[in-house]
Amino acid sequence: MISRPKGQLFLNGVLFLTIFALCIALVINFQPLYYFFVDQQHLAQTVSLTRKGLITDYQHLLNYLNFPWVHKLDMTLPSSANGLQHFADVKRLFLVDYFVMIVGVPLSVYHLHRLKKQQMLWTLIAPAQITLTGMIFLLVLMSISFQQFFVIFHKILFRNNDWVFDPLKDPIIDALPDEFFLACFVLFFILFIAAMLAVIFIGKKSLKTHK
Repeated sequence: MISRPKGQLFLNGVLFLTIFALCIALVINFQPLYYFFVDQQHLAQTVSLTRKGLITDYQHLLNYLNFPWVHKLDMTLPSSANGLQHFADVKRLFLVDYFVMIVGVPLSVYHLHRLKKQQMLWTLIAPAQITLTGMIFLLVLMSISFQQFFVIFHKILFRNNDWVFDPLKDPIIDALPDEFFLACFVLFFILFIAAMLAVIFIGKKSLKTHK
């Protein structure tokens, strides 16, 4: 059994966490996915807005969640105090995700470059396979009951019940249907699983090359 330095184990963790954060960021900002549901489920009519008005509100929501210098959520649709608090909590999670990306990308590039130089890219195969197995397990759990999965997801991430929206006080929830969130999760799993398969492929190719 080959012993790996603690520094390599740490950088492996940084690499996979960075890939995780990148996949989240891509899903968050893939607006065409939301536009599809706007048209498919006539979401603008549901909240009594024009299509342009709803998309503008959605873009304002993303701007608020994405950018630390945007301190106020400015939407046409009204929001309750609890709703605003939940979006503030989500904003903090978004910023943590971007922080992981900013710190993790250069460290990951350095780590991959060093492994390639040392002909040790193959050492990423096992951790990628373990991570892939975990992701597939979560995907199976989600496919069994997305509603339950979604509730547990929120209970893990949030220490309050502000995420339970009242449509009368926070009509934005009617413009964010469960099917949209399901599609977001599916897209995330596809991206992350594809990334892990790519890491495994690169590792195995490296192993064959240097035999």
